[in-house]
Amino acid sequence: MEAAQILKEKKIFVFIVLIFFVGILGHSFNLTFDLMIFLTPFTLLLIGIILLFYIYFYEDKHILIWSFFVFIITVILEIIGVKTGSIFGNYFYGDTLGLKFFEVPLIIGFNWMFVILGAINFTQKIIRTKFIVPLFAANLCVAFDLALEPVAIKLNYWNWQNGNIPLQNYFAWFLISFLAAITFSFFNFKIKSNLLAVYFFVQLIFFLFLNIIL
Repeated sequence: MEAAQILKEKKIFVFIVLIFFVGILGHSFNLTFDLMIFLTPFTLLLIGIILLFYIYFYEDKHILIWSFFVFIITVILEIIGVKTGSIFGNYFYGDTLGLKFFEVPLIIGFNWMFVILGAINFTQKIIRTKFIVPLFAANLCVAFDLALEPVAIKLNYWNWQNGNIPLQNYFAWFLISFLAAITFSFFNFKIKSNLLAVYFFVQLIFFLFLNIIL
């Protein structure tokens, strides 16, 4: 890995950690809570754009094509899910996550993309068996959602009918993540840096903390 790339990776790493550390503090106090809610979609968008540029310059550019299709497919699945309740269960989105398309915040597709990429990135570093990577990565994504769901409800990201999170939701998370990870492995994509895994775990820690704070 080139020195310039390492330097940029470290800067992005520090930026991500600082942003979410500030986020934890900001969600902890009434004085800054509303500001954190307002900044949520912009923060996710900013970090996502930075990571996409990093992938473009330093990783396999074909990963961007894969990411685009994951974004589109997950947004479509979310639209179907919101309209019918047939995929994740019966739920609806609040206003926290910003601009919506057919009642689904567009940032949701972004986050699906990066959660799956982060899980794959981490899994590829610890598991060399190509066919095990999608299975392990999908389980990581489900673990991420388990930490996310209680916080998402409290912060009005989305809400479930009758307040109950159905098991169907977690099965859907597993299947979607698994299929996305299978296509990633099928094309033999490799992520050289650790940034996407860092983003995954920083978000996971963020939600674990918020589960305690809120």
